Amino acid sequence: MLHALNMTMPLKQDLQSQQKLDSLKANFAGAIQQKINKALAKSEIVHFARVLVIDNKYIQVLTEFDGDTRGYAVFFLKELPDVFKAIFELVEGVPSWDDLERSEDLFVEVAQSFNLRALGTKEDEESAGWLFSAFGTKTVKDIKAALAK
Repeated sequence: MLHALNMTMPLKQDLQSQQKLDSLKANFAGAIQQKINKALAKSEIVHFARVLVIDNKYIQVLTEFDGDTRGYAVFFLKELPDVFKAIFELVEGVPSWDDLERSEDLFVEVAQSFNLRALGTKEDEESAGWLFSAFGTKTVKDIKAALAK
């Protein structure tokens, strides 16, 4: 089943946090992006992904993925702890990274608390909001297999 992650988090506005944000933005296209690319490819469930910063006030992690939402979050907690640490340390109202890293349940709960629901309804999941897919219920693995033929 295809899901959307619309994780939209308010950024801390103090000088030190804004400087860390500037550093994250400056370094993203290099090592950070490459780490994310590697994890996304390994997952074999992510259709699309992007990270946005809006006016230095919000950071968004937006993805479309196959499978269950808990398994998805836990996979990326394990695969990209340094990336999520760098992001979550910039976000208002988030528990310490040590607490998040130690508790999969807490990490999933916090991540889901920032996941904005899309407008409308999804036919197969009313609580999710609308999500269009030109490929219907085809998974990343289905699409890759079809393209390999």
